[in-house]
Amino acid sequence: MTTLAASPFSLGLGQQSQALTPKEKARQVAEQFEGIFINQMLSGMFEGIGDEDAFNGGFAEETYRGLMTETYADTIAKSGGIGLADNIMRELIGLQEIEK
Repeated sequence: MTTLAASPFSLGLGQQSQALTPKEKARQVAEQFEGIFINQMLSGMFEGIGDEDAFNGGFAEETYRGLMTETYADTIAKSGGIGLADNIMRELIGLQEIEK
């Protein structure tokens, strides 16, 4: 059985993470988490809209809505967000200092 070791600093980071400092990695992970949180909040916007109103419904419209809210959420998080990333980053840095 193979086990994978993951930390908050390794989740969701690509090849570019090799050159990042721990503080930059923490910021990136915090922004990703904030983006996911905002996405969940924004996805509720479309629950009350009928499928017939916009583009006649269907799987493609559901997919488009999901991609659109994900893009909105990422853009909001990267442009300052709602302040959640700052608090998450502070906690991640604090946890890293405790482990040392």
